Amino acid sequence: MNARIAGVGHYLPGQPITNEELIARHRLRIKPYFIRNHVGAETRHFAAPDQATSDLAVEAAARAIDASGVPATEIQRILLATVSGDYPTPATACIVQRKLGLRGRAAIDVVGACSGFLQALDLGARCVATGEGPVLVIGADVRSRQLNFSDLRTAFLYGDGAGAVVLTAGPDGAEIRHSILTADGEGAEAVYIPAGGSREPITQAGLLSQRNCITMTDGRRVADAARAGFRHLADRLVAETCVPACDVGFVCLHQPNLFLVRQILCDLAIAEERTWINFPAYGNTTSASVPIALSEAVAAGRIAADSWVWLGAVGAGFAGAIQLVRWGTVRSAA
Repeated sequence: MNARIAGVGHYLPGQPITNEELIARHRLRIKPYFIRNHVGAETRHFAAPDQATSDLAVEAAARAIDASGVPATEIQRILLATVSGDYPTPATACIVQRKLGLRGRAAIDVVGACSGFLQALDLGARCVATGEGPVLVIGADVRSRQLNFSDLRTAFLYGDGAGAVVLTAGPDGAEIRHSILTADGEGAEAVYIPAGGSREPITQAGLLSQRNCITMTDGRRVADAARAGFRHLADRLVAETCVPACDVGFVCLHQPNLFLVRQILCDLAIAEERTWINFPAYGNTTSASVPIALSEAVAAGRIAADSWVWLGAVGAGFAGAIQLVRWGTVRSAA
């Protein structure tokens, strides 16, 4: 049985927050043009105080289910990619399951950061291929709760959001044809949150020094790893599938910053007309980045049926993922 994407949906909380508004709100000692010229961000969305990751995930999931035409009661498994769960435990997917009224279905969190959604998609496709489906795959993060606004390396980089897809079995050849996952644990502390786990429990001193917030001490190392990682994944995908990049009709990538995305596209000889870039509007939405872009591209009619599609991401933990998809008839609720 082929695992195919039947429907997509996404959700962005609140109104866009401009660079000027962000600077004024958090008294950042930085100019709007620096943010624009350094990473390419113009606006981002932050969750409201009464919203958590599960709330964003449920909104995106409901839209994807509606677009897919699959009755919610037929969903057999919920996979949620997030690094900002509602609680340290239990899995936030369990909360999403409850809010969707899908009691009894398997509900699993995947903590893969930027590549988390594609890791979950890989797992979901394997579930469908072995007879367990449909599967709901969600990427959702509220990174605004993990930002140290005195750290000008990350304060303006991230946004909140969620995206989701429904995977079903289909005999028509439209399927997730090939999937590659990688990681290099040498980069585990390149982008991370030091406190809050078993290595360093949260203490009063840790909170005062904001050890519970995102830390990225060497942005250049992270960017170089992402760029090299995409090149490696793309080369492997072409070698293992015999589908050259020139035959790929659409490429959907994780978006860590605007200029890095453009460098990666240049490395892969992919014209911007063959992709969807929304970083200027949303910032880095981490686990939600790929499904949000995918949902918007589908809604805009940018992906032709029967075309080859690449989905790719590289990020924290120097973990990466890439998938080759034979695109079918997919609807978006956007």
